[in-house]
Amino acid sequence: MDPGALEIRPYRPGDETAINEAFNAVFGLERSLEEWRWKFRRAPVESPVMLAWSGEELLAHYAGVPARFQVDGRTVWAAQIVDVFSTRRARRLFARRGVWVRTVEAFFEAFGESGRFPLLYGFPGRRALRLGLLQLGYGAMEPQPVVVWERPAGRRAPSLRRLPYRAEEVAATDPRLDALWARLRSRYPAAVVRDGERVAARLAGRPGVAYRLFLVTPRLSREPVAWVAFRTDGGLVRWADLVRDPEHPGALELAARLGEVLVRQTGAPGESLWLLGDPGAGEILEALGFRSRPEPNGLVMVARSFGQGPDVRALEGRVYLTMADSDLV
Repeated sequence: MDPGALEIRPYRPGDETAINEAFNAVFGLERSLEEWRWKFRRAPVESPVMLAWSGEELLAHYAGVPARFQVDGRTVWAAQIVDVFSTRRARRLFARRGVWVRTVEAFFEAFGESGRFPLLYGFPGRRALRLGLLQLGYGAMEPQPVVVWERPAGRRAPSLRRLPYRAEEVAATDPRLDALWARLRSRYPAAVVRDGERVAARLAGRPGVAYRLFLVTPRLSREPVAWVAFRTDGGLVRWADLVRDPEHPGALELAARLGEVLVRQTGAPGESLWLLGDPGAGEILEALGFRSRPEPNGLVMVARSFGQGPDVRALEGRVYLTMADSDLV
């Protein structure tokens, strides 16, 4: 194959069938086209996708999911890099000017340097991280290790601090979720914006996947102090996302109680969550039986910015992360 014969271009309507088929072939999955459409839908802004073609054959794919990201009070459009792959045929050309690298560089130019997405972030594993550090500027920010909190199934003594709180299962479109973020957003100096629009987009409408979302309020007040979302299929209870007021530690303890109940209901062996950038949460989780360890696949968070994007060094050790920030749930 002559690398000069490649066509590297952004996504066009109609490309999705070839993209999804190649994704399934590379990763050994059976993702439906409906789920691809849910993930890369074009609202509120078009998802950035760059493709490398040889004729009608798709060779490489580098894409992002739009997210509003706040850094020290400033909000910009960011792209969470997902579904990165090249086919076996394309990988024969791996070199500094190989198919995949050329596709990524075209993505950076079209979507980063253009100012459309001045911030990119993602969660590469060990192999992708090595290549990214060498060739793609992944070292602009010190890669941030991902920590997993896990708790095996089992009955535990009830937490007294959770008793003044109650939980209500709600829809992802509940307006109180938006109001809670508006009140708490200043407590998250570097984070994906978790307002009502984000919650509805991330935790509703996914084909074949149901998230359970709970709003936590004090028993003597109607003002919410936390919300937590779980995914319970796949043999494990996973905390998909969480927003909480740290002045109400009992709300986190009630969330952990909900996780324990879901473990019993589903027969799962335990719970798992990511939770970084939440001072004080680790102490509470440890007291409730959770233990932390490095993410087993070596995932880390990387980021780079373009033009007038935020200085990614401001993210080091400060980013708020849950599993919903990746595409693992």
